[in-house]
Order: sequence, then C-alpha cells, then structure tokens
Amino acid sequence: MKTGPAPLGLPFSPAVKFGGLLFVSGQGPIDKTGKVIPGDIRAQTKATLENFKRILEAAGSNMDCVLQTTVYLRDLLDYSGMNEAYSGFFHNPKPARTTVQAGDLLFEMKVEVQGMAYVPEKQSK
Repeated sequence: MKTGPAPLGLPFSPAVKFGGLLFVSGQGPIDKTGKVIPGDIRAQTKATLENFKRILEAAGSNMDCVLQTTVYLRDLLDYSGMNEAYSGFFHNPKPARTTVQAGDLLFEMKVEVQGMAYVPEKQSK
C-alpha cells in the first residue's frame, strides 16, 4: 500500500506499507507549498519531523512506533542542534538511528530524515 503522491509530483511515495511495516521516504523541512522552511538546524529538524509524523499518522501509525531512522545532515557541525530537536519527538526506547553527513541535500535543506515504523493493529473493544 502506498500512502499517496509525493510532493511536487516527484517520482516516489512518501511511504509504503508492507504487512505491518511502514517505510517512510526521506522527509525534509518543506512546507505545503513545496518551499524549504528557513531557519537553523533546530527549526529545520522540527519541521522535518512534523512532516515525518504526518505521514505516519496518515498511515495509522505514530512516532512511538518508529523502529529506525536515518538522519542526513548537510554539515555534521549541526549534529548537536539536530539531536536536541530530534530527541523531543521520541519517547524511550528511542528508535535505532544512523546519522551521516550527506553534504548537499536537495533544495539546500540542512536535514533530511527517513525511517521505518510499524503500524499497530487496531484494538478491538
């Protein structure tokens, strides 16, 4: 199951569900008009994870169900600020994570996050 079209008509799915797993494509600090949200690494990380969260929720999942993320940074000097903003989105146990310096990211973003989550089974009453 795909979760809908990608923004700006790009050739990928924001997420793909396979069984109980949800694979979320790289998300960035992009607003609804397709423009990069300006700001420092904290602001861009927050906006990126809000986008990530919206995709999860649209697919019936949530941030507590995230199993793994990969964080791509334009500059590893932004690691501390990214980590500060990132940690506010996840409860313990936090997802497994890899952080890499990617150099230039699309649209001159400072951060991009992709990941994998599970979609909880609906609870019957």
